[in-house]
Amino acid sequence: MPNEEPSTKLPRSPHAPKIGPDEVILRKTGSDMNNGWLGRHGQLHLTDTRLLFVPTPLDHVLGAKRREIPLDDIRAVERWPLSPGQLPRGGKRPRLFIDTATTRYIFLPSDLDGWFDLIQLAFYKRSKENPGSGRPEFRRTGIENGLLATVSALESD
Repeated sequence: MPNEEPSTKLPRSPHAPKIGPDEVILRKTGSDMNNGWLGRHGQLHLTDTRLLFVPTPLDHVLGAKRREIPLDDIRAVERWPLSPGQLPRGGKRPRLFIDTATTRYIFLPSDLDGWFDLIQLAFYKRSKENPGSGRPEFRRTGIENGLLATVSALESD
């Protein structure tokens, strides 16, 4: 079954390292992470090398950990529901799925499509700087990243 979805169960791992002085933060906003039965509140950071989720102090006391997803490990980025015009089933909030080889991370940022666009642009920039680096699959319909459309049009001319 090659198209089997990764597990939503978080891997058992120690706290991810804090943001270092050499990391460039591209975006940081409040977000929830809803893997498993316990929702965690905190901040989602996109740096030039990884996504980092930092739980609130209260969630940390309740056992939540800092989680990191290296950009090199990301296989797919998906908006759920796929189109902004669709209503999610069951009255749920739209979600951002980040898939690695083993885990599907589920985030609920306030600006979901803004996050999707920025992650897509970060991978575009990485592929320009290092042509051998891989790009994940981006799954979304009904909306196109205007910056990438402009760049693609300029490159084809």
